[in-house]
Amino acid sequence: MNNLSIEMTKITVEISPLAYAKIIDWTATNTEREIGGYLIGKIMKEKLLITEAVFAVAESNPTFVSFDNMLQFKIIERLEEKGKGEVILGWFHTHPNLNVFMSGTDVATQQIYQALLPEAVAMVNDGNTFARTRNQKDYKAKFFRVNTDNKSFEVPFKIMTDPNEIIDLLTSHVQDHENPEKIAENTAMRMALSVNQSLETLTNKTLLSKKEFVEADKVNKKSFTKTLSDLESLSTTLNEMNKIVINKDDFNKFRMRWKVEFSQQRIILFVSLGISLLSLLLVIVVLILTSIR
Repeated sequence: MNNLSIEMTKITVEISPLAYAKIIDWTATNTEREIGGYLIGKIMKEKLLITEAVFAVAESNPTFVSFDNMLQFKIIERLEEKGKGEVILGWFHTHPNLNVFMSGTDVATQQIYQALLPEAVAMVNDGNTFARTRNQKDYKAKFFRVNTDNKSFEVPFKIMTDPNEIIDLLTSHVQDHENPEKIAENTAMRMALSVNQSLETLTNKTLLSKKEFVEADKVNKKSFTKTLSDLESLSTTLNEMNKIVINKDDFNKFRMRWKVEFSQQRIILFVSLGISLLSLLLVIVVLILTSIR
């Protein structure tokens, strides 16, 4: 191993909480397919300071991901315009439920990045367990580089803790994302990925086949027919009940009519009783008069 390779093995990585949180979120919400993007930051002696991460998926499936190369050129132009000395420090991608390691394809890709930037790193993530438990210790992430023997080795990393640096990065991030063009660009990227995933789903035939659909349709029709039969039976039962059960309005009408009739009968009863009493009184008077004579 030459001196340059020895120097490169001393590189360490420090990543901002913002960039790390973004990668965790993207990883944990895409557990069925690989995703990835670019790592942006500054080279500081033997340390790479990663300040930002950019989602850059063009195509993906559970074991493959390709990046949007045009986006890479746009990022480079944007970084040059900002003039803060930031560059693309490498790339990140995921191995959903496969643990973190560098595959043969990953090693070949990393060699290209290191040819363009000798200090470049690759970050591999697996967030499937974390997506289920939401326990930070279950999130898996490692940084790698490739040596002259075409073998990958792990690079130590830590999360930025300096409050002043974190505040500066957050302020810069807010200012950058207030640009409507950047918001539209990020939205378009997510929409493109969503459409691509839908097409991939169709290609993988993860939806119902025609035969399965026909069988499912038969079951649905049978269930629907039974439901209609049950509804008709219920309707018949309700009609029969309507014939023998009086509803509330009819009952109220009956009660009012009964009250009126009862009042009328009571008046008639009082009148009859009064007449009877008068008749009795007249009979008594007649008897008294007769006895006096």
